[in-house]
Amino acid sequence: MPSTPNPLTKPLSRLALRYAQSPVPRFLRWWGGELLACLPQGWRQRFQVSDRSVQLRIEADGLVVCATRGTVVEELGRLPLEPPEALPGLLNELLDENQRSLRRILLVPAAFVLRRNLHLPAAALENLASVLGFELDRQTPFRADQVRYDSRVLAHRSDARQVPVQLALITRERLAQELARLDGLASTLGAVDVADDDGGRAGFNFLPPEQRARRNHSFAWMMAGMAAFAVFLMWLAMSQMIANRQDAVQRLQADVEAQRAEARAVLSLRDELDSAAAGANFLAVEKASQPSMLLVLDELTRLLPDDTYLERLSASRGELTLAGQSTQAPQLVKLLQQAKSFRGAALSGPIQPDARTGKDRFNLAAKFGAETEGDDAPVARR
Repeated sequence: MPSTPNPLTKPLSRLALRYAQSPVPRFLRWWGGELLACLPQGWRQRFQVSDRSVQLRIEADGLVVCATRGTVVEELGRLPLEPPEALPGLLNELLDENQRSLRRILLVPAAFVLRRNLHLPAAALENLASVLGFELDRQTPFRADQVRYDSRVLAHRSDARQVPVQLALITRERLAQELARLDGLASTLGAVDVADDDGGRAGFNFLPPEQRARRNHSFAWMMAGMAAFAVFLMWLAMSQMIANRQDAVQRLQADVEAQRAEARAVLSLRDELDSAAAGANFLAVEKASQPSMLLVLDELTRLLPDDTYLERLSASRGELTLAGQSTQAPQLVKLLQQAKSFRGAALSGPIQPDARTGKDRFNLAAKFGAETEGDDAPVARR
């Protein structure tokens, strides 16, 4: 059965998991890369301490020391394993001043580590260490008190219900043997990992938390303070910019209100002018909109037959209305279609015979003005 975990382990691991799955780490990596790109090369190397480490591998001919920067691995040299107590001094002589402060990682051969790929429910990620502790008996031939184990979550979709997890473990006996071969260097290690096929680390840490070397974070705290101070200065600058923009906006709004007042005054004067012009031109417009009755009477006299006479003639709102009697009432529409001063002549009512005069009574309607192409043709012309 797994050992009783620290009371803070569960909430801290849950918080770390939520932080890793949030967009904050990606944003910080992007932001840090953009800031580093603005610095000289020497300062960039100082700020990239977290991407650098010293890797140690125990081989048959000695201890292989490599310096890593990101994915680049550079072999620095090989140190003899005997006597073990001389390793710390030899390693310090091999490393330069900057490399001595880097994190040291021991890579054990892949043959010493057992790996298993598991698919666990997404809810298990919040308490992954405890879940894997219970899975050891079922997935491996070891108990939790016999091994040191670690895990890493593999790539998966954010909405996946089953999450792939890779479990890796090494027996406590084997880990103790590897650490014993390093003697004094074991206390300076920050992690024990397994070597991948390409020589890099797989991403595990089998070293118990209480045995991991504590790093001096004074430089990191100094950088964090400088970053906080820079953020404070940026906040002050942005606050001043916002205040300046607000002042500019207020001035612009005052100018806009003044321009609006002038525009409203101009519109009011224009409306008054239009009203005065419309009142002054009302009679002229009304007179111009009425047809020339002399032309209408002339055309009616010329087009109507001699046996036709009008009883009523009215002109109103662009329409001409005729009423009278004629012996040729059905042919009047065709005759009046030739008129130029009015158009669209058509019967507006039925033709009724008058017994007293022996003629037919008719009612005609037409519109003023000459006929255009866009006007509807009257029914009588079709």
